[in-house]
Amino acid sequence: MPFVGEVETRWIVEEGLDRRMELLAPFAFIDSEGRTWPAESGDVINGASLPEAIWSRLAGTPFVGDYRRAAVVHDVACNKHIRSSRDAHRMFYEAMLEDGVDHRRAMLFYVAVRAFGPKWQEGEAPAPFDPQLPDDPDFSIVEAALDNALGE
Repeated sequence: MPFVGEVETRWIVEEGLDRRMELLAPFAFIDSEGRTWPAESGDVINGASLPEAIWSRLAGTPFVGDYRRAAVVHDVACNKHIRSSRDAHRMFYEAMLEDGVDHRRAMLFYVAVRAFGPKWQEGEAPAPFDPQLPDDPDFSIVEAALDNALGE
């Protein structure tokens, strides 16, 4: 499950947090099923889409951490909707592992993005990402998933 190419970017200077970057060269990840997840020159990314309130030693900041390359292909997958959100989030998990992220931490990120991240079906038109909790989140399911991921 290798990465292909190197992440080359330029900052997009704009008002606000200045988190967006444009890719200057193609980059990709090949998942466990042999599917290529491309990030093309010109694609725009914003790093790990973590709310600032949870930036910490555990999660890190958008462009710091072992998951940076995984975040690049995941950002593009979330923007383009070439495959389903379920597939994109699983790819993110696999890419984090490939990049050396600890299994427990990768599982935690996967659970978070799967439970609270964007959702779409393959081929649906991209929509703006508006991270919100579900109207009625089932705490016991989230808690059980986190307990399992953290080995508690």
